[in-house]
Amino acid sequence: MLGRSHPSVRRARALRRDGALREAEGVLLAEGIHLAEEALAASAPIEIVWVSPRLSAIAGGASLRARLAGAAAEIHEAPDRLLDSLQDARSPQPVLLLVRRPLDSLESALRGRGAVPLLVIAAGVQDPGNLGALVRTADAAGATGFVAARGGADPLHPRAVRATMGSVFRLPLARAAAADLPGVLRSAGVRAVGAVPRAASDYRRLDWTAPTALLVGGEGAGLPADLLEAMDDVVSIPTHPGVESLSVGAAAAVLLFEAKRQRDLSCGG
Repeated sequence: MLGRSHPSVRRARALRRDGALREAEGVLLAEGIHLAEEALAASAPIEIVWVSPRLSAIAGGASLRARLAGAAAEIHEAPDRLLDSLQDARSPQPVLLLVRRPLDSLESALRGRGAVPLLVIAAGVQDPGNLGALVRTADAAGATGFVAARGGADPLHPRAVRATMGSVFRLPLARAAAADLPGVLRSAGVRAVGAVPRAASDYRRLDWTAPTALLVGGEGAGLPADLLEAMDDVVSIPTHPGVESLSVGAAAAVLLFEAKRQRDLSCGG
């Protein structure tokens, strides 16, 4: 059994609280059985696994432990209290992974997954859980890449990773300075579309089959004014009278699944 002074435990504590360290090392902490299964399915490089004795009491737990032992460079059994202290989850999980997952370059995120670019850019989203949910939505809607603008939440924060539900292992994911984005998009021939509560353009009238970057702003504040000025198009979602706006997650889902609908139709799907 591990103790609190074990090198792997000290490293996990440091990575949990230090976003700059996570980014510099190109790693993330993945909490729980679902993320462990997703990391294995994605053949993500697993550096360290910490397991609780209670994992073996869960259905399929012994099998998961064996598969993790075969995939990870290190596996350690930790007392429940110690393992719980290394996690951010409100309901601590019986397994914790340290996974190598360097952020992608902006250029890689633009190239994405080989289809016509549909890039999602979060500018000013401060809550890690909301950011991670956006990554999950982008993945589900077939986006080709995701960029978290600096100054917002860290996409490798444990709460963000947990909210992606595994999409962090599948979707190209980058960070970039917001000021750099308009020029990079323009050079790549990707149209910048900003989402706002009220605009002249209804999102359904936009051609989402063209190379597009959807920019969504922070909770309450929306997109920064300097980014809005640089947009090629600005769209909104018509809502029932009296409803000022949708949450960033709900708005992104509506817009991205309209993009998916149009793209599926254009491909005959």
